Amino acid sequence: MRDLSRLGEHNLRQRVTNAACVCVSVLLLWITGCGDPQVRVTNTSYEPRIVIAGLLMPDHPVNEIHISRNFRVNENPSQTPLLLPDAMAVLIEEETGERFELTFTPVESAFGAFFDFQKSFFAYQGEENLTIRHGADYTLEVSAEMEGQELFARATTTVPERGFRIAAVSHERFRYRERGTDDEVITPELTIERSPGTDFHLMTAVPLAPSPTSFIYDNPFTDEDPNNLDLGDFVYEFEWIQNTPLGSGLSSMQIFWWDLWFYGQHRIVVYAADANYASFLQTFDEVQEDDGNFHEPVFSIEGDGIGYFGSAIPDTVHVEILRD
Repeated sequence: MRDLSRLGEHNLRQRVTNAACVCVSVLLLWITGCGDPQVRVTNTSYEPRIVIAGLLMPDHPVNEIHISRNFRVNENPSQTPLLLPDAMAVLIEEETGERFELTFTPVESAFGAFFDFQKSFFAYQGEENLTIRHGADYTLEVSAEMEGQELFARATTTVPERGFRIAAVSHERFRYRERGTDDEVITPELTIERSPGTDFHLMTAVPLAPSPTSFIYDNPFTDEDPNNLDLGDFVYEFEWIQNTPLGSGLSSMQIFWWDLWFYGQHRIVVYAADANYASFLQTFDEVQEDDGNFHEPVFSIEGDGIGYFGSAIPDTVHVEILRD
C-alpha cells in the first residue's frame, strides 16, 4: 500500500470517499482478540449504518454528496448495491433555518446492474437559491431504511472564513530535482494566506497528462518497469500541514518530489479545511494502536452515520516539470 500520509477537487472526493466506505464499514464489524496481530473479524455485531462522504465549498454548487451503506465482512462490495438512492437528504442553513432537499443523481454502471458508485451522488437541484457562504453553519440530515430499520444521521459543518488563497509559488517551471546555486536539490514551495480560525491545510498534486512516456523513471523513490507501470499508483498525491496559527497571515507548504511523478504540468490544489474534514483525514487510515487494538476514525456524525461531512476552501496553481 502506498503511504497515505502523503495524500483536483473531484479526485480528492473520489479517493477519500472510496477509502471511507471500505474502512469504516469494516471497522464497525466485531473484532475479537484485541491486541492479537491475528485478529478474527466476524459479523457478530454488524449494524447497518449510513455512510456519508460530502464536502461543501463556498460559492460552489452543492453536489457530489455521496450517501451509501456499510456492508458485512463476507459481502463482496462490487456485487452489493451500496448506494442509497431512496434516502432522504436535506441540507439546512442554520442561520436562516432554510431546508434544501438534495436529489439523487444516478449514473448507470458499465459493469453491472448497479449504479456507478463513484459517479452517482446527491446534489441540490431545486429552484431556491442556495449559496454556500464563508463562516456559515450547515447541517446535513439523512434518513434511510436499511434491512427493515429506519436510520437517521446528522452532521454540522462550519465553513472556513474568507481569506484563504495561494499567495505565491516559488517555482512554476523547473527540471526534475533541479539543483540551486548551493548544489542542493530545490524543493518547490507554496506560500498560502490562511483563513482565520483554520489550522489544517491539505494539498493535492495531480498530473494533467500522465502516460508511460511522461513518467519519470529516473527517480530516487521507486524502480518502475515501463512494461508494467500502473499509472493509477502515481496520478494522485496529497500532503497536509496542521496546527498552523489560527489568525490570518502567511504559511508555507512544500511540494515534495515524491508527489511529482511525470514530466509536464501538474495541478496543485490547496484546501483550507474545517475541523470535521481535518479530523477525518487525520484518522481514517490510522485505526490500529501500538498494542494492536483498533478504534474508529473521527466521524463527527451523530446518530446512525459514519464517514465525513465537512467543508473547505480550495485554490489552485499549476507547476510544470521540464525535460532536460
